[in-house]
Amino acid sequence: MPMDRSRYPKNWPEISNRIRFGRAHGRCEKCGAEYGKPHPVTGSIVVLTVAHLGVPKPDGAPGDKHDKMDCRDENLGAYCQLCHLNYDRDEHMENARRTREKQRRSPGQLSLLEHSELRQRTENVLGPQDDGTWLEATT
Repeated sequence: MPMDRSRYPKNWPEISNRIRFGRAHGRCEKCGAEYGKPHPVTGSIVVLTVAHLGVPKPDGAPGDKHDKMDCRDENLGAYCQLCHLNYDRDEHMENARRTREKQRRSPGQLSLLEHSELRQRTENVLGPQDDGTWLEATT
């Protein structure tokens, strides 16, 4: 998936190079695969990427791996393609599931509400009335 450069700081190329080649010395920080050489598992030529890890912030606030502006060294990892894919595997699988679901639906087909949305929409409904209207609880 191509990266959306608007989500990254303007100096991202410098940050990325510093992490991949300065700190990691051209090696994946997970598996040790070396940049530009065949990967020991896949055999493909290794390209190093920089993963946002989502580590907690110094004040204890939770980190967010989707916050591409959080470029603290401890929040970045130099990973080969395989390790970066594995790190984001759950997210990739969920995105693929959603894409397949969208493709499976016919144009104009109604879909069921997600459980949480259905619950939110129905939690105040008490039931049908004799006149055909629905009685809703007031808060």
